[in-house]
Amino acid sequence: MPFAYYARLSRSKQAIYRKSDSITEVRLARLRDLQPLVRELSAALASENRALTQAASDRLIRALTDALEIPPVRVEVLAARPHARWGELHGLYTADRGQMPNIQLWMRTAKQRRVVAFRTYLRTLLHEVGHHIDYMLLRLRDSLHTEGFYKRESSLFHQLVYEETTMPTMEEYAKQPLEQRLSRLERTADDLAAATRGRSEPILSRRPDPKNWAAKEVVCHLRDTEESFMARFEQILAMDEPRLLGIDPDRWAEERQYLRNDAGDALAAFRKRRAETLAFLKKLTPEQWPRGGVHATRGRLMVGDFVTLMAWHDDNHLDQLKRALEGKA
Repeated sequence: MPFAYYARLSRSKQAIYRKSDSITEVRLARLRDLQPLVRELSAALASENRALTQAASDRLIRALTDALEIPPVRVEVLAARPHARWGELHGLYTADRGQMPNIQLWMRTAKQRRVVAFRTYLRTLLHEVGHHIDYMLLRLRDSLHTEGFYKRESSLFHQLVYEETTMPTMEEYAKQPLEQRLSRLERTADDLAAATRGRSEPILSRRPDPKNWAAKEVVCHLRDTEESFMARFEQILAMDEPRLLGIDPDRWAEERQYLRNDAGDALAAFRKRRAETLAFLKKLTPEQWPRGGVHATRGRLMVGDFVTLMAWHDDNHLDQLKRALEGKA
């Protein structure tokens, strides 16, 4: 059923309306490249820094237009939304002849000047990109607000946004294909960078309570445990069923003075160590994967079991880091 304004359109506009309404989704290629940019944008918006939000919006939309193989569109992030009697303007798409099309977005509400919620911001961005897609990909002569248009907007949103659910258990991670677990390990450094980018030193060093770590301490912990995981892999390949000692993370945090570390340097070290770990794992032969050692508390663990543990460990500490940035234990 078309919207009420359909009856007021000319015949030519009604034909455009029907074509637009008949297309309900836009499928994206290379989602693995796009989704980290969405997380980066979320972190940039949370920092309340307009320059960072502008840069993150640019990167996401350029990657999106590249994935769709359509011409680029300029993105301009402004401060508080314009306000009039009719309400607030959230976003605006313009395409003047002879110039690159332009999207304008406002990151703060008009009256209270608060940064808009991330999902609202992303929805607005994709709404304006939807107009660009109508012209450049679908080759419509006009971009109308049809039911099909809104469904295409939703299809883009749900492809880009990872819908968080209850944190998987270790057993659920173990059921995942090895490639999926390795993919989790490949994303972690970028996820950490997106979550911490633009955050001030006081925020990175703030503990939500006396017992729980600050975001900076989480990054340092991941850096140091990565070295520990790699040492265990080397021990397992060099010895038959070695005994694997546990670690004391809280003691490390205190003795290595994590709160005095630089978060950027810790992240760079983690990224380097994780790349070395992944390169090591990808060179293992089928005969080497079943090799294992005896952990002090977990019993016998094979190499693949450690990959499961690392994937679970990454997700749990990423969640802890994000909560610490929000001041939550």
